Amino acid sequence: MLLLRRLWAEQQGAVSLYLLLILVPVFLFCALLIDFARIQVAEKEAENAVKTGVRSTLSSFSPKLQAYGLYALNQKTDESKALFLKVVEGNISGSLASNQFQFIDQKLEPEGSSLTSMYSLGNHTVFKKQILEEMKYRAPMIYSLEMADKFKKTGIASAMGQASQFSKNAEKIEKLLEERDDQLDQAWKEWSAIYQKAVAMHPFYQTQLADLNKLSDKIGLHTIGEVKQSIQDAKRQLVDLKDEVKQIDGDIRSLMQAGSQASSTIDSLLDLKDDLQDEIKDVKDKIADLEQLLDDLLEYAKLLAMLKLKSKSDLDDLKDRLKAFDEALNKAKKTNDQLNAELRDIQSQNAASDSYEANKVFQAVHLISRADLDDYGSKAASTVALFSGLEAQLSNVILFDAQNYRNADQSIQSFWKQAQELQSTQSVKEQQRNSNKAAATTSKQEQRKKAQAYLDQVKLALGGCSIPGMTDSSKQQYITLQGDPSQGTKGYYQSFMESNNAGNLSQPVPSVDLDNADKAGASAMNLISSLTSLLTDVRDEFYVDEFAVSKFNYRTFGLEKDSTGAIKGSLEPSEPGKHKLANQELEYLLYGSNTCASNYSMAYAEMFAFRLAVDTAEALLEPKNEILNVGSPLLVFLAAVAEGAIHAQQDMSKLIQGEMVPLSKKLGSFFTMGYKDYLRMFFLLHSRDKVLLSRMQSLIQLNTDIDLQQSTTYISGTASTSIRLWFLPGLMNQLGKSGLNACHVNLGRCQITKTGVMAY
Repeated sequence: MLLLRRLWAEQQGAVSLYLLLILVPVFLFCALLIDFARIQVAEKEAENAVKTGVRSTLSSFSPKLQAYGLYALNQKTDESKALFLKVVEGNISGSLASNQFQFIDQKLEPEGSSLTSMYSLGNHTVFKKQILEEMKYRAPMIYSLEMADKFKKTGIASAMGQASQFSKNAEKIEKLLEERDDQLDQAWKEWSAIYQKAVAMHPFYQTQLADLNKLSDKIGLHTIGEVKQSIQDAKRQLVDLKDEVKQIDGDIRSLMQAGSQASSTIDSLLDLKDDLQDEIKDVKDKIADLEQLLDDLLEYAKLLAMLKLKSKSDLDDLKDRLKAFDEALNKAKKTNDQLNAELRDIQSQNAASDSYEANKVFQAVHLISRADLDDYGSKAASTVALFSGLEAQLSNVILFDAQNYRNADQSIQSFWKQAQELQSTQSVKEQQRNSNKAAATTSKQEQRKKAQAYLDQVKLALGGCSIPGMTDSSKQQYITLQGDPSQGTKGYYQSFMESNNAGNLSQPVPSVDLDNADKAGASAMNLISSLTSLLTDVRDEFYVDEFAVSKFNYRTFGLEKDSTGAIKGSLEPSEPGKHKLANQELEYLLYGSNTCASNYSMAYAEMFAFRLAVDTAEALLEPKNEILNVGSPLLVFLAAVAEGAIHAQQDMSKLIQGEMVPLSKKLGSFFTMGYKDYLRMFFLLHSRDKVLLSRMQSLIQLNTDIDLQQSTTYISGTASTSIRLWFLPGLMNQLGKSGLNACHVNLGRCQITKTGVMAY
């Protein structure tokens, strides 16, 4: 027992130490745990306060931009930061004055806080995203009710598709027809030249060959050298005879001087002289005959040489003309083959739609078979070949005898007969072809003239920019939007395009040519060529287009009436009627010209072309038989254009007055469209995203006087707060460095930094 008491007395200090070794760490751990818990609560509180501050800062968006469905900050950076810090400070525990115990006493540290703004409405991606958010619920309904249904239920989309295809086929066939006829005209011109030459050649050669044959009969087998020698011999004989006569005359004179006893001798000499005189006369006659024969020989040689040269020259000329004829005819054959092949393809394509009346004109096109053209060419070639035979005979002949004459005469007669037969048969065909062509040409000119009167009226209406009760004072606004090239200044549009790296600032505008019926019809068909696919595909571009149509004004804004006859008002918060660019914003967005008149002109021309396309498509559904029977697809199209121009011009007069016109008078007059609806259609047809976005940004900046490049849609807020540590700040600092908490200890306070990001 004593031993135990002694042992107990010796261990009392150890127990106390042992208890201290156990309790002190426990207390330290509890203190650390308490501060750690307080830091975690402070972190969550700071995070919530920062997020609230960011949200509150974004809540001060611009009301002017919000009227367009857009959200962005338009405050100065210092103002936004002050609001952010105020909200953060108001949402932490240190802002609550209390005499009671507070678990955390967090307070704001302004020097460690910041607010960063990023991504403005000047950025196309951000701007478009907000537009899509604004329009994603409204646009599909408008699209379904006002666009697709009208075109699908009336069937006008299908009719315009058929009309567009018909115009393409008509243009293709008409081009081949004209090319074929032009080449056939050239071939006929060359053949006519050959025939006219044959008309002159036939009597010429017939006469000359007959003369040559007569000369040939006269000269027989004599040659020029032989005849000349005979003439020389005869002339020498004549000289000798004349010398003998002179000698006899001398003898007679001598005998007469001698007396009468020489009378008998004189008489004999006189008789001899008479004989010599008779012989001289015979020699002279012979010489005359020989000289005539020589003349005939020379004439024969001359005529034969002339015929050889003339026949060769004529043959060369005929061959040249035949070559030109063949070239034209071969081109005509090639084009004719293409034409016939295209017609077969078109008729096979149209086999499933026989009810489309306009396609019947392709069956009435004047066709020419390849066999007819081949026969035409072969007969022309054989005609020239027959004359070539005559030329060969003449070139080879030396002595032209009766057999040569018969062969040559037969050749010239065969040549003439072949030329006459081809001329007779082909002239009938040419007359028929030219008659069809002339009828088509005359009818096309009549239709062009008919349409031109209305096209001229449309061109006179282009460019008008008057607004009831107002004067056009938009020049300065356009300079602000588009800049002034003469001064080298940029406008809002160029700035937005460049800041978005949109590339070429020069953007093409739709081309509508109303100079004549051909160009107007082509422009109208080109305008609707892609309409069918657009009506079946809702795209992001449509939402952007619909945003423009709903937020901005246009030419007939304030003129349109509802079913009761009252002027339609606008419920849009953007108040389009009060915009600086009065009654012309949509036209500017579409065409981007720097004058009101130019934008109005392009909208008017394109709207007329669209109405022309619809009315032309309707006219092609019921073409007149007398037009179809002419066999010219272009004529059928021009007749439809002429009829369509009349109705289109009347429709335009109503549209620019704010009236509604039937989409299709024949297919669905109960569906109507107004000026605004056609602009909506043009936005679909000419979607150019970057250009349109830049122009809309420019107009919004013009109307609100807010720089969209500085209008922030995304902010990042950073705030630093601190709480006083109750226990072991040094240990907490070391734990913060190791990453176990977000605490940075300074002067006994734990500093916490949090960042919040948010965008509209």
